[in-house]
Amino acid sequence: MPKKIPKLRTWLSHLTEQVLETTSSEHNEFLQVSLVSGRLQLVAEDAIYSFGDYYLNFRKLFERFDFEKLPLRSNVLILGLGLGSIPELLEDYIGVEYEYVAVEIDPVIIDLATRYSLPSLKSPLEVVQADAYAFLQIDRRKYDFICVDVFQDATVPEHLNGDDFLELLKESLLPGGAIAYNRLADTTAHAKESLEYYEGPFKKAFPNGELVNTRGNYMLVNDARFLLD
Repeated sequence: MPKKIPKLRTWLSHLTEQVLETTSSEHNEFLQVSLVSGRLQLVAEDAIYSFGDYYLNFRKLFERFDFEKLPLRSNVLILGLGLGSIPELLEDYIGVEYEYVAVEIDPVIIDLATRYSLPSLKSPLEVVQADAYAFLQIDRRKYDFICVDVFQDATVPEHLNGDDFLELLKESLLPGGAIAYNRLADTTAHAKESLEYYEGPFKKAFPNGELVNTRGNYMLVNDARFLLD
């Protein structure tokens, strides 16, 4: 059942954070759902997994993204669900209509999203509990747009850093489709690691790729033609 949040707590969240639930899972030792400035936020120990239309890494990218260039403008694959900030941004903030497939390895996160946020979405959304790499190996569908937002706390899982994962992404993409890959750049070490990944494996797989610095994250896009000046 969808979680009903009292209006008073929503109002108070504009003054101070309202913690709604704290839990843990096999994949995340700490997970907390809060209301902050009227928006649902999901945090792990060292990372924000979701924050409504304040999920600024994807929001800043989407503000520069030319959605008209997508081949069919109909279906989006999301690797890493959180509380559903990506479909919420596209639906409510950008105002585009898509069908979504969201892949999330953590059943506790799926449960939180199902109870707190997903019922408010109008767009069709299929949620699959699976590892992103394993899902791409067996899924035979092709997508206009693939958003990669997979973290284990503040780390991209190692098996998603190699050339083979990027090849799986390419195979799942419609000709002329787009990929947006979220990488951390909140510390000097994270920024260095993400830049090396962009200049190495990512540019090898996508020679026309581009990096968008959103101040705290590097958003990697497979083709610069999707970015507005």
